[in-house]
Amino acid sequence: MTKHEELMERRYEELMKERTAFYKRLKQCYCPVLKETVYFTSKGFYHFKYNGLGHARSRKERMYRVGLLPLIKPVIKMAKLSVYSPPVYKKSLNKYVEFWKLEAIVGRQKTKVPVVLRRVGKGNIAFYSVWKKSDKKKTTKKPSPKKTVS
Repeated sequence: MTKHEELMERRYEELMKERTAFYKRLKQCYCPVLKETVYFTSKGFYHFKYNGLGHARSRKERMYRVGLLPLIKPVIKMAKLSVYSPPVYKKSLNKYVEFWKLEAIVGRQKTKVPVVLRRVGKGNIAFYSVWKKSDKKKTTKKPSPKKTVS
């Protein structure tokens, strides 16, 4: 391992340790738009490391997501609207799961940040995911060829 790789490994480990401690301190916060308390569970932190299918995220993706941790509570507190997904049965959990997506413009860069919350079964609403709106991959459709009429 090169010195640069060792340095990057150390920085990654330090960041993950720092952000894990930060996340554990979050506990819960009240969401005015949902009129409910949102909890920060181990499942939410797990989602920083693994995607919804349980596959490991890249180190770069993990660092990006944990870097957004300080923006989560402000989004939950400042969001004016939520997009609700009705309960869907998840065979892997053997329960119904419902989701909410909140968005707010937060941070020093005034970035639109979506936060996803979920409830499994009759449990509490918990944090599930976060990303920056401008960083989300955009898919663009190729323009359809124009037909000429003769």
